[in-house]
Formats: sequence, structure tokens, C-alpha cells
Amino acid sequence: MQTENPVLALETRGLNRYFGAVRVSSDVNFRLPQGARHALIGPNGAGKTTFINLLTGNLSPSSGTVHFANKDVTALSVNERVRQGIARTFQINSLLREMTVLENVQLSVLERRTQGSLLLSGRKAQRAAAESAYDLLERLGLASDASSFVQRLPYGRQRLVEIAIALAREPTILLLDEPAAGVPPADSYLVFDLIEALPSSISVLFIEHDMKLVARFAQRISVLVAGEIMREGSPEEIAKDPYVREVYLGHGRNG
Repeated sequence: MQTENPVLALETRGLNRYFGAVRVSSDVNFRLPQGARHALIGPNGAGKTTFINLLTGNLSPSSGTVHFANKDVTALSVNERVRQGIARTFQINSLLREMTVLENVQLSVLERRTQGSLLLSGRKAQRAAAESAYDLLERLGLASDASSFVQRLPYGRQRLVEIAIALAREPTILLLDEPAAGVPPADSYLVFDLIEALPSSISVLFIEHDMKLVARFAQRISVLVAGEIMREGSPEEIAKDPYVREVYLGHGRNG
């Protein structure tokens, strides 16, 4: 049960985004409490990824504001928001496929510590970052893949590595754009089991089209239609909502 005045990790106020004359985010007022596990769903073209891009700074709003821990971060760059504690994954993974799993995570640690790349950082920094990266892989059950090249891993394991890279930045907010996209159904629960096991100090907002996964792992759900949040509630409330059912029946599979 949510408290009346939860401590907020993230909030948007009157967020709008136009592409020309087309409004793709429409007066979005969204609140993500600390420690939340919140799903964002909606039909194709609803503006879900656009909304995530507005939160991360990959896109700037046409109007409205984004607040992180009660601080207005609307004017901050992507890198500045990462340093504030916002991390994300993408619908299509962005891993360095020619590098090992450990090197991918090690690089993320070095970037968090502002110690440069694997080539430019000193040996001491590289060694410390590698130890930190390996410790994280152990906690996530990925240590056995540490020396494997990313391109040789099954796609489901690659998605886990991408989450590990995001966690290496020690975020307080984790934004996941379809974390199970492209993952065989038998492996998708591996991704969400990892998410479920994250500490409550990390607030999670995820986009997902598989309603079984959403119902199992989300505490609350927001329904985005044509860039506007039309409904929000518990999984049980959303599943019973006639409007939500009509949206999905009318538009087919959401993504």
C-alpha cells in the first residue's frame, strides 16, 4: 500500500514534447516513489521511449520539468543526470560486443569514478575497477561469464550484462526500456528475477509489453496513450480497467 505522501525519487510536472506540430508527450505528471517497481505500458507509438528519453536528458522537453530527489534537473545533460544517479538500459542493447563481460562492466565503473577509459586510466585504477566489476558480477550471478566475449553470449545473458553495466554506475534510479526484448520467453524471467532482487534503495521504472511479467513484477502501472498517462494503478486495478482493455483490443500488441 502506498503512503499518502511518499518520498519521491523522480517526478515530472506538465511535461510536453513536440516534434514539429505533433505532440508526443502530453502534459505528463508522473511520480516515482523511492524504492518503487513501476511499469510503463501502452500501445505502439504511445511515446514510452520518448518519455524515458525525456527523463534521461536524451531529449529536452518543449515545456515542463523533470525533478530528481526534489531537484529540478531539466537543464542537466545526460552525463550530469547519470552522475546524479539516473541510469538506463535501451530497447536494443548497446554493449561493446568485442570486449569481455568484465571489461564492459569495468569500463562503466571507471566512467563512474571519472577515471577515463581502459586505455587512459592507470593500472591501479584499472585493477580497482576490475575488482569492483567482478564483485558486482558475482552478486548478479554473472561471474562465470566474466571472461567471455559479449558477442558469444546468448542474448538473454547479454541483457543481464547490460543491467550490470547500469548498476555499476551505482544509480538510485534505474530506467529499463523493454529489458526482456529479444529474450526467449524461457529466459525472460532471469532478467526480471535480477530486477526483483535489486535493493530497495534503487527505484525502478520499466517499459514492458508482456503483461504477465508486468503483473508479476510491478507494484504499480502507468498506461501511456498518445503521449498522455491515461490510467495508473495496481496491476489488479489496471487488469480490470475497461478502458485499458479497450486500448489493447483496439491497438493490438503493445510495445
